[in-house]
Amino acid sequence: MRRSNLKEADDSELIAQAAKADREAFGVLYERYVFRVFRHVYYLTNDPHLAEDLTAQTFLNALEAIHRYEVRGVPFLAWLLRIAYNLTVNNNKVRSNGTAPLPETVEAKSTQYSPEASCEAKVDGEHVWQGVRKLRGDQRQVIVMRFIDGLSYPDIAKVLGKTIGAVRVIQHRALHALRRRLEDDVGHYYAKSRAG
Repeated sequence: MRRSNLKEADDSELIAQAAKADREAFGVLYERYVFRVFRHVYYLTNDPHLAEDLTAQTFLNALEAIHRYEVRGVPFLAWLLRIAYNLTVNNNKVRSNGTAPLPETVEAKSTQYSPEASCEAKVDGEHVWQGVRKLRGDQRQVIVMRFIDGLSYPDIAKVLGKTIGAVRVIQHRALHALRRRLEDDVGHYYAKSRAG
């Protein structure tokens, strides 16, 4: 298959070619998914250098195991994120604190620009990420996969090796805990502003 044809091929064709040691086919898969894998790992580690290393290791592991990959109705990306997740978890076990922080801020994206709205969105985003950082590891993982990576419940379940119901429960508990923390923060802020 020529390079231009490879770029137009769907994942299953590329996987089949890559399983036959076609490096160009795997290269196209790499180009399609490297940013999403990097972004996922970065949101879990908050360390761009570590995210680069874990992303590279993810694709090396995928290249070595591509001949064992089986299409089971789950996107190839979910398989890659499972590898990335396992590498991240293993890395976190080595780290002394065992937690992976999230980014300091979230940028607001909208069609209209207003400096005030942009500032408020940035502050709100910081508060949300501070709350997400305090969630348990599995809750933080589900929130990142659902709202940052945009994965479906079945895909998250496959990546984490859990049932869809378990993923929904984890997300529900995570959002409930996050809501409670944010409401507490607003209450403390309001009490401070009235006292001051």
